Amino acid sequence: MGSLRKIIGAGLRAGLAFARRQDGGPATEFVYVAPIFIALIFGTAQTAVIYLANAYLETAAEDAARMVLTNNATTTNSSNQTVPMTAAQFQSAVCNNIGALFTCSNIMVSLAPATSTTSISTAAPAFNANGTLANTLPYTLPTPGQIAVLQVLYQWPVVGLPLGFNFANLGNGTHLMMSTQVFMVEAQ
Repeated sequence: MGSLRKIIGAGLRAGLAFARRQDGGPATEFVYVAPIFIALIFGTAQTAVIYLANAYLETAAEDAARMVLTNNATTTNSSNQTVPMTAAQFQSAVCNNIGALFTCSNIMVSLAPATSTTSISTAAPAFNANGTLANTLPYTLPTPGQIAVLQVLYQWPVVGLPLGFNFANLGNGTHLMMSTQVFMVEAQ
């Protein structure tokens, strides 16, 4: 019986000594703080990437607007005649100005003349629940002296982050970036 008491006493002393120890506190605190800290780091990084990509998209849209503004949205056909760019050619020209951040086939371009300053529409186009365009985007080159509205859109893929952070604003898990340029085409 005495040895059993010694074993129980030693176990109690060891348990109390373990309970009084404080050198495991930092590890416990890290377990509580780490998920929040990691989510904050990933959220900050993803926000920075989205802003950087949006800046590149904005620059490409400004270059495309300048091309239309100066009546340079033209190409040469097989008979060496200067003709207006088609929607696909214009989208390709926009894509050439963006660089390596974007997939060219996912760039969407809308170009339309406006009859007056009150008829300008800069609203985003409609998308279905799965993130596809609900209708086709207009493409009409404005004539010199007309007001033009150019929209360049891109669906940037985003990753869902811990703790419910999600920068997707479309149903397919992408963030719609859009640059709108309104300008008057120069007279020739």
